[in-house]
Amino acid sequence: MTADSNVIVEARACPMSSCAAPAGSPCRTDKGKVVVQYHTVRFRLVFQLARTLNVPTSPVRRPGTAWVELLRACLR
Repeated sequence: MTADSNVIVEARACPMSSCAAPAGSPCRTDKGKVVVQYHTVRFRLVFQLARTLNVPTSPVRRPGTAWVELLRACLR
């Protein structure tokens, strides 16, 4: 796992119906907090991380705090 794992994981939306975090945002718990580690189904979508046991959420994303949708990059 590299320091860029968080960026790679967040490039895709979380497929868990209880989370549904959009691309560019960390996963969330069912109580609306940022998770300590990304949901397994989300990082398993990334070939480089498919065999990884867990991917911790970056401290910059403030795990354990109230989840808010982050601004998405404008693609033109």
